[in-house]
Amino acid sequence: MQKLTITEARNRFMKLPDDTAGNQILAVTRRNKEVMAVMSWELYEGLLETIEILADAKLMSDIKKGIKDIESGKTYTIEESRKRLSL
Repeated sequence: MQKLTITEARNRFMKLPDDTAGNQILAVTRRNKEVMAVMSWELYEGLLETIEILADAKLMSDIKKGIKDIESGKTYTIEESRKRLSL
């Protein structure tokens, strides 16, 4: 992770969107201590969505059950799924 002082971040403000492309996170420091992170809006939204999913106990339980089903071979082909769903 690249680190910038607050002064450097202020001086490069207009370039920060390019600097954070590709999920790059920049750590902004004050007196050699990290005080904030700069990231793309897309990455920020993805992190919020991940936190929301992880906080949903029912959804996490369903995901874990689905993974166990896949690992134990409890799966259906596309054709079987269409037939079961009458598609």
